[in-house]
Amino acid sequence: MNLEQILEHAGNARPGYELASFKEAGLPVYLLTIRVLTLEKKPLGPIEEGVLKAVDAGITTSEDVSAFLGMSVNVLTPVLASLNTTELINYLKPGGQVRAQISVTTKGRNALAEAATIRPEEKTVRICLDALTRRLLFISPVSLNKPRLMKELGLYEVPTGTAKRPELDDIPLPEFDKALSLQNVRGDTKGELLSLRRIERRELHYLPCVMLFYRSTSDRREIAVGFWREDGPALEHETCFREFGGPEVVGAMLLSNGSDGPSDEVLAQVAEYVPEPMMAELQVVEVTVTPEKAQLPQAAPRAASRPQTVQSIQCHEHPGLLKKALMSTQKRLLIISPWITSAVVDYGFISSMEALLRRGAEVFIGYGLDDGDEGRGKDAGKNRVAITKDAERELRALESKYRNFKLIYVGNTHRKTLVSDDVFAVVTSFNWLSFKGDPKKPPRDEYGVVIRKPEYVEEEFLKGMNLLKDGYSGRPAGSGKSQANPGKGQSK
Repeated sequence: MNLEQILEHAGNARPGYELASFKEAGLPVYLLTIRVLTLEKKPLGPIEEGVLKAVDAGITTSEDVSAFLGMSVNVLTPVLASLNTTELINYLKPGGQVRAQISVTTKGRNALAEAATIRPEEKTVRICLDALTRRLLFISPVSLNKPRLMKELGLYEVPTGTAKRPELDDIPLPEFDKALSLQNVRGDTKGELLSLRRIERRELHYLPCVMLFYRSTSDRREIAVGFWREDGPALEHETCFREFGGPEVVGAMLLSNGSDGPSDEVLAQVAEYVPEPMMAELQVVEVTVTPEKAQLPQAAPRAASRPQTVQSIQCHEHPGLLKKALMSTQKRLLIISPWITSAVVDYGFISSMEALLRRGAEVFIGYGLDDGDEGRGKDAGKNRVAITKDAERELRALESKYRNFKLIYVGNTHRKTLVSDDVFAVVTSFNWLSFKGDPKKPPRDEYGVVIRKPEYVEEEFLKGMNLLKDGYSGRPAGSGKSQANPGKGQSK
């Protein structure tokens, strides 16, 4: 499932809770390289098989075997030594006899019957150990992300909850035997496990997931943290995470404002750009939960002649609206987002944008924050760039290819707007083109309003286009700034 599908399922998966926020993340997994001792079944070589058959037929001395097979004693001696070491023959000199006697053991006769021999062998095996549940995962290491890739993608690294490194005692032998059997089936390795010798290497990797922050609808101070992988909810991980105090570690309590709606700070950000008539029409969607079944959100009752024109949305509902705009816009699309990163502007986003442009739709993207006096202070180096290099390269390439696309640096704006045709507009605190869960920041209580009344949508579009045209404070967009290198914006 993709992010939008996961959020859609997760939003209605927990009766009595609402999905307040989310982060794309990774569950910690140790990739262990372990040296093991196994019993390996290997086919008999032609010389070994010939010697065994000769001895089994009654030839009992090395000289006689050498003459029978037509090979020199120098060639035969190491073969006999190897067969003796692997207990396929007995090669010894009885008391009072001049020459050593050779006989086939029971193991040797079994080897002849199967034309194969079983011998102990040391080798290394790679397995995945879940850092939270301390259980083995029967997955391929290629499905894991290295820490460097997690940072590049802007994904949150879920803490392990302990500084203790995994040791051999932490590895459940029945599960390890099963993992070894699966590797045998795939052809990665062969053999029957005898013992675990030592762990030679421990690498901490991450299994992709979405970290979900749920808020109780009955007590908004109660916050729960869950995880959703591609195959569904990870309930065992949620339990282990809660037991070591994980929700407090990741700052989940910052979402516990105790109110019946979004925080005053978030509402203030939205109200700054939404006219009072629209805010007056805002209908807060509530969720009714019964012990048997969670009811789907229902809008507050309205007169039949007045369709709902303004609706509140929570954090997890924003990615779906952006995707809908990219897929369904016919004539015009406007996006204003202070920051743009390759975490959102990835291959899928660029592909959707190009398809939209090929259909002839006009696309306008405004971005950027002005450094101002604060940007030149001693902490200026900590500020985020308004657009990352990879994202700008891809978007500028589209701009040079399609005349119906404009990427404009507008300067000092905290406005976050999305307008699709005259169908809907969204005014929000959600950063459309950068937010996928900053790994360095706590969860955010994002909130917005969807506007569907055509005249209101047009009003938002015109205000956005005026911003792209004039920039902030009436200055021309990009004034005093390099479009290719607009400088650093203020961290939110």
